[in-house]
Amino acid sequence: MQVLRRTQHGDMRKELRVRLGWGLVAVVGYILSPLSWWNDLFVNIPLAILAGKLFELAGLRFVYGFYLGYLLTNIAGMVLLVLGVGGAVKGYANRRELVKVILIAAIYSTAVYPVLVALGLA
Repeated sequence: MQVLRRTQHGDMRKELRVRLGWGLVAVVGYILSPLSWWNDLFVNIPLAILAGKLFELAGLRFVYGFYLGYLLTNIAGMVLLVLGVGGAVKGYANRRELVKVILIAAIYSTAVYPVLVALGLA
């Protein structure tokens, strides 16, 4: 099985660069996604705190910005992960897969938020 198929012009290097680019998108998605156990502590919660502070600067409640930031980082992570893996492996991402992943990430983020509130992190 040939991992890299030849394009019309035989430019395998270009295809490799494209696949590596999609792989980088997948890595960023993994870092933001709820699939990594450490991402909340080191990535998503600090980004959510930043979003909360920006909401405060705009005269809005911190907690709204925190929750929105947390929700969006998890959803963005899952979407980037699906896009990156789809692009690296297949060259595209399936729309049905994206919708499913967005729903799962939204449900996860909504379920985790009360735990963050109980721990005093939100």
